[in-house]
Amino acid sequence: MKRLWFADVHANLPALEAVLAAAGSFDEAVFLGDIVGCGPHPSECVDRLRSLGPMVVIRGNHDDTVLAVSNPSSPRRAPCSWDAWTFDRLDAAQRAWLGNQPAHCCIPLAAGNAWLVHRPPGAGYLHPAMPDAVLAGHLTQVRHSTVACGHMHRALDRIVNGVRYIVIPSVGQPRDGDSRAAFVVETDGRFVLQRVAYDVARTARDTRRIGLDARFLQRWLRFLHTASDPEWSREYRAS
Repeated sequence: MKRLWFADVHANLPALEAVLAAAGSFDEAVFLGDIVGCGPHPSECVDRLRSLGPMVVIRGNHDDTVLAVSNPSSPRRAPCSWDAWTFDRLDAAQRAWLGNQPAHCCIPLAAGNAWLVHRPPGAGYLHPAMPDAVLAGHLTQVRHSTVACGHMHRALDRIVNGVRYIVIPSVGQPRDGDSRAAFVVETDGRFVLQRVAYDVARTARDTRRIGLDARFLQRWLRFLHTASDPEWSREYRAS
């Protein structure tokens, strides 16, 4: 049994295509949320996700934010709202499909069941530098042997108090200083993190066409190329 695990595409089609090409064939795919939001290819990424074979899809917080856009028929001004721009590029069928995906579910693994969720309730961002006690304190409601999520844009795989916590890093928006797209391949219960380079220049070029605020755009393009930003890539600090 081979599974592809991935998360946080954020409407970055070149990154998604690179991951699918690098992963090769698989028996099942598990996507842990945020197919759209803050990227230039929302429609294409939704269609590509829908075209895959057997898979489990979890809805992410950016997916929810885009679906909640109000006054979708109102004129768009420049600089534009990225969420409103994204909403406008999804047709009714794409939005309905996205909205029908669950916020969480369970699937069987080689050892017990895994609870899948994009962002665990009560946890802002889980960070690989968090002490075990802090990590477990964020996830006191977990009742399964494994919890797997996205949202954090960093990799984490740790067992605390008998529960395995797996965080799948980002396909389209890495934040750990490595701009390559990330994904995980599970083979018979063994999880292996992989990275693959993608056409960042194409994603940057298409992002420039959206009409974002100029200062924000320049910051975003630096982030895209470096996978690092003082705020979005901030390190863990104990409170």
